[in-house]
Amino acid sequence: MKKRSNGEGSIRRQPNGTWRLEIMDGYRDDGKRRIVRFSGATKGEVQTKLREHQRLVSENVHIDKSMSFSKWGDIWYEDYKSQVKPSTYSGYKYTLKLLKEQFGNQEISAILPISINRFFDKLADKGYSISQRRKCRAMLIQIFTAADDNGLVPKNPALKAKKIGRKNDAEDGKTDKDAFTDDEVELLFGHLPENLIGCAIRLVLVTGMRIQELLALRRTDISEDGSTINIDKAVATADGVPYIGTPKSESSKRVIPVPEEYRSLAIFVRENGGMDSIFAGKGKGGVYSVGTFRRQYYAAIKDIDGVRKLPPHCCRHTYATQLEKKGVPLHIISKLMGHSGIEVTRVYLHTNIETLSEAASVLNRLVKNKECASADETAEAQDNIFSFIFIPLIFRLREKAMSKNKRKSTRNG
Repeated sequence: MKKRSNGEGSIRRQPNGTWRLEIMDGYRDDGKRRIVRFSGATKGEVQTKLREHQRLVSENVHIDKSMSFSKWGDIWYEDYKSQVKPSTYSGYKYTLKLLKEQFGNQEISAILPISINRFFDKLADKGYSISQRRKCRAMLIQIFTAADDNGLVPKNPALKAKKIGRKNDAEDGKTDKDAFTDDEVELLFGHLPENLIGCAIRLVLVTGMRIQELLALRRTDISEDGSTINIDKAVATADGVPYIGTPKSESSKRVIPVPEEYRSLAIFVRENGGMDSIFAGKGKGGVYSVGTFRRQYYAAIKDIDGVRKLPPHCCRHTYATQLEKKGVPLHIISKLMGHSGIEVTRVYLHTNIETLSEAASVLNRLVKNKECASADETAEAQDNIFSFIFIPLIFRLREKAMSKNKRKSTRNG
């Protein structure tokens, strides 16, 4: 091992091609030398890690290999402040809180990939969103990368932990871009609890509200007869505290008509919630957080046999899909859902195999019975084909023509 001057320690290349640097960092309580080691793919990487370690030492940040996750997380978080905008820094506080609750007093060097995997599973079981679980994983990677840079851990266990992705959740029957089937909707309506949460879930299925919009509702937003719901607010979160803010976009501000047969749901939700905010919470913000609703949502549907445990947002996808199946034009669906444009709405539509099969069977009946069919039957079959096949095609062609004319007028202007 070759010695280096100026406190740069000893550095050498390992048989596997990686680099390792060792440096004495004072003495331990038993009088023995404290050796700090850094590993990396390149010589420059381990030297960078050493410089970062020395910077923290010069700033009187005590580096101890037996340091707890919670203590190192606080050091990392304080150092992180200088690297991001204040709003981003503040937003990370809630995620760090979740991590410290799980790993708090554990020695940072003792945390293994399997421990992190179990934490992710625990979050999923509690109903935390894919987004929040991904934030936890991203922060763990950053925290352990900084720990690796400062010689606290030999490797970054978060990089070895499983990824949080659509594939994993699809295997559990949970994807944010899925829709309940007709049979599942029927089961939900029949078996959800007859309380505020149960009726709120039913109401989202027939109005397509975002969960953030639902939780921001005040009694005055639902008309006296339950026929309309005014959307002009949404719940947001800052520092882990929910508050009522503006909706997602200007196009999100809208009045949603409630089908006559479901207006009793809107009235029930209005009359059984808080005196002002329907979903009044007991915490600091005074309103439900999305996480709180999500957990109550999963508790409400978990014992309903025959219903997949899809995330709450899938109720909104279900609404869009049901409207499409009933022949509602795409631009109307877009307005009802508060989308900025029909391209966004298309993501929400789930034309299932039953719908496509029905269209194919209509065509088959028309061809097979062409000679013996009555005029009325033929007309009915043609109407069905028109509804299933040609209406969507006409809308696509019309949208394309409008887009082309708009570009032409822009050039002429």
